[in-house]
Amino acid sequence: MDDFYRCVIDVLEKQGTTVFAPQFLPPVSPVHVYRRDVDQVRKSDLLIVEVSHASLGVGMEIMLAIQLKKPILLFRHKDARPLSFMVKGADGMALFEYSDLSEVVNVLRTRDLENMIVAQCPSCDSQVVEKTGTMIICAQCQKKHVM
Repeated sequence: MDDFYRCVIDVLEKQGTTVFAPQFLPPVSPVHVYRRDVDQVRKSDLLIVEVSHASLGVGMEIMLAIQLKKPILLFRHKDARPLSFMVKGADGMALFEYSDLSEVVNVLRTRDLENMIVAQCPSCDSQVVEKTGTMIICAQCQKKHVM
């Protein structure tokens, strides 16, 4: 997963986005990790998560983002085990399956991440859209709709 997150960080930082990536921070106490990560999710505008492998900590971060109504972009490798229905059916998410990191880069470069909001796409299961004037563009299927 390090390659995935390094790729995401590189793309986002080149776009001028401040990124919090705890997996690259030095080890600290469990209490510090919990408080730091909860604080960062609360401060964030958007959560980007790789969900090809189950992680209780990532699940907690996802649930907090759901409660705070933050948009969540989930990425899952096409060869990974099926994603939990609990995660797939949760509010506020757009799911992207990828074969290689160039597809992840394409998603991140072609979406207006600063204008993502939680809203149901009328055309697909995604609940993350880009708000642009009187239009919304689905983060997942990229269809445009009038608000």
